[in-house]
Amino acid sequence: MNSQPDPRDIHSDAWEVYEVTPDYRRSRLWLDDSRTSCIIRTEHLADAALAEANRQQFDDSQGKRFGDGKVVARVPLNKFYAELAGKIREGDKDHAKWWLNSDEARPFRTFRGRI
Repeated sequence: MNSQPDPRDIHSDAWEVYEVTPDYRRSRLWLDDSRTSCIIRTEHLADAALAEANRQQFDDSQGKRFGDGKVVARVPLNKFYAELAGKIREGDKDHAKWWLNSDEARPFRTFRGRI
């Protein structure tokens, strides 16, 4: 049985911000009064700006054709390591194409069409 609270259900005022960089903001929630255990939450701040830039390039790609050296996606490193790096390391060459064509990867696409 998991006795820890779900971080998504915790009101934002309960989190204590302890580290802010241009790329991310880290907050912690102490689970006990002795401050011996906590939940750490990382918010990636640049993801929204990257998604907006990608959306603009995606919209501008209407009517253009694929070609050598065409950038079809920009994926933040946190997503790359979570979604793609392990499969690439295992030699699964098709997983990256499958993932980039999925709805989940849509915010990272910069060019229309199927890969």
